[in-house]
Amino acid sequence: MKQSSIVFLAIASLFLQVFLLISLISFFTGFHSAYTAFAGGDPKLIAGHISSGIVISLIQMVPALVGYFISYMLIKNKRVNDFALLKSALKFFAYLWLLFIPIGTVLGAKLLTKLNKG
Repeated sequence: MKQSSIVFLAIASLFLQVFLLISLISFFTGFHSAYTAFAGGDPKLIAGHISSGIVISLIQMVPALVGYFISYMLIKNKRVNDFALLKSALKFFAYLWLLFIPIGTVLGAKLLTKLNKG
């Protein structure tokens, strides 16, 4: 692979994994809305806020998963060692992946082990 295509893939991976952070914010915003609606006592409203937070979060996870697999491919091909900033950013995103139980935890642990090996 050319150096320019590797740089493009690294930037695309980081950009797509930012959706992971946005997904976490959406998830907690939905739960906060449910908490504030709790005083009203309407269980349908509370369930609606919780489900909207979860659904929006899962929709935002799709581009983050694409970014994860691009970064995993770069790590597997030992291209991440060329960029020090990329390695530290991927470590940050790997720790964020650990927050998504259960699938994200497995993906984050796998990414961290690959980063520590290579």
